[in-house]
Amino acid sequence: MRAVILTAGEAARLRGWTASRPKGMLPLANRTILEHLVEGLRQAGVRQVTMVVGHGAESVMSLFGDGGRYGVAVAYARQEKLTGTLDALRLGAATAPNEELLVVPGDNFVAPRDFAALLEQDGEALLASEALRWSKWGGLELEGDAVHISYEAPEAMGRLHFTGITRLAPKTVTALTSAKVRHLGQALQALLASGAVQPAVAMAEAWHNIVYPWDLVGGNQVALRYLRQELAGTCEAGVTIRGAVTIGDGTRVAAGCYLQGPLSIGSGCRIGPGNVLGPSTAIGDGVEIGTHCEIADTLIMDSTAIGSYTHLQACVIGEGSDLGAHVIALPGPEEAIYLQSQHSVVDRGAMVGDGCRIGDRAVLQGGCVLWRDAAVGDGETVSGEFPAEDN
Repeated sequence: MRAVILTAGEAARLRGWTASRPKGMLPLANRTILEHLVEGLRQAGVRQVTMVVGHGAESVMSLFGDGGRYGVAVAYARQEKLTGTLDALRLGAATAPNEELLVVPGDNFVAPRDFAALLEQDGEALLASEALRWSKWGGLELEGDAVHISYEAPEAMGRLHFTGITRLAPKTVTALTSAKVRHLGQALQALLASGAVQPAVAMAEAWHNIVYPWDLVGGNQVALRYLRQELAGTCEAGVTIRGAVTIGDGTRVAAGCYLQGPLSIGSGCRIGPGNVLGPSTAIGDGVEIGTHCEIADTLIMDSTAIGSYTHLQACVIGEGSDLGAHVIALPGPEEAIYLQSQHSVVDRGAMVGDGCRIGDRAVLQGGCVLWRDAAVGDGETVSGEFPAEDN
């Protein structure tokens, strides 16, 4: 069986972090979303993978190469124009004509065990999950043995959602790729309604739908549940470790730090004395953190610097950003305006894009979004979008 991973999209709602990479290249628990997916496929016994790439294709191809270091063989199909998920499937299917396919959107987290659960079904199958918000892949409605996809959007809580992950027979792949629509889910919806396809439904152990910046906080929380403790770096005397904690090669944690898992610290980091880090925090490679910071429930990407006495909770800090000393970013209002729409941001702090510069004593209010390369001066307070959306 071959897996086709669809990872060509631009992720416009996350453009502060995806200027040069697709959403699947964003990190959760210090591995890209795509790496989590490929590892789950490998564990399920899938050894042939085609990645349909487009926006930021070079970042994907540079990371995975031929797939050898991940225990799979990776081929690529390039979607030159972003003409929809069904067109992406056509390109991916062309690399494996007349084969059974496992189709996987490359931009959401799913527990590694879930691929095996899907493959344990007899024949064709869809992976379903519950979610807090409506998914672009639609809802699933079960009537006896019949399965239907619905794109009506009632309250999402408690509803069964389609994850977009599906196991398809060759004849179904042919029927789908002959459809005259853009979205793979719409083409599948028509086949289900006609009775031409009658798949089984497998329930996901964990699936996280990532659409908006604050979804990365939740995705990081879920991915960290599967963290395995590994202490490859150096901890000075007086460092306290509780729970599952990983520390990468070449990282040094200074005396007096308190590390509460689940916590993942990448390679080549410098963690100053007296910091309280975690739980549910991932700190990328090459990160420098000053002294006496408190950081919890936060995703910090590679090559970021954080000044002393900074307090971050439920935040996303983009790659290559620089935060001064005494910066405060805590959860705030439950509603925020983002891209001219109102959104629920309960228990979410600041969303800081790649390459931002934030001065000493800045206050970043809960739910604010700083676009790529934003600059915040000493002592300034930021709320909402910064700069404005038309930046």
